[in-house]
Amino acid sequence: MPHAFKTDLVVSLASGIFIGGALFGVFPESSGKIGMTAAALWLAGGLVGWWIAKVSLQKLKKPAMPILTAITIWIHSVLEGVVTGLAFGVSQIFGVFVFVAITLHVLPEFFAATVLMKGTGSTTKGSIATSLAGFGLLYASFAATYLLLPDFGAVLPAALAVSGGAFIFIGLASFWKRKSFWNFVSLLVGALAVFLQTNLQ
Repeated sequence: MPHAFKTDLVVSLASGIFIGGALFGVFPESSGKIGMTAAALWLAGGLVGWWIAKVSLQKLKKPAMPILTAITIWIHSVLEGVVTGLAFGVSQIFGVFVFVAITLHVLPEFFAATVLMKGTGSTTKGSIATSLAGFGLLYASFAATYLLLPDFGAVLPAALAVSGGAFIFIGLASFWKRKSFWNFVSLLVGALAVFLQTNLQ
């Protein structure tokens, strides 16, 4: 099996994981807090916003996809850290469970984020550094939220939905350059894995 074919399959799988995470994880969570219509609008806003940012960076002759992918990964990491910190507002035990779950969750996410960064044209070193920075941001935002436990109200679900829209854009854009039957199957497998994980909890 050629190396390029295997790489495309892995990038497509990572794209499916992020698209599935947005549709089956982020969107239901956001719509449960702010309603389906508002969550859908924020999700669409995130998708369109990242597309506009990509076009703008391309006009400035910047390598758009690696920059946008890194920003998306970092924003998502910050939001995950905030959500984890807020869990301690329910109870300490609940917070500990969520903290352990998010730590286990980010282990495979490191692989997906690194591969997705590579798929956008980033170097191996840059891809790993971006993923590690994402971990740092997650735990830093968790610590800040845990110490402050602010009341975000409807802001957090809206921010999560925007992040979800950005992930849909990144996933579709990364897949679109390598669309083929087998890569589409790989994308569906990634999305299905997230669907099963969120519905079998």
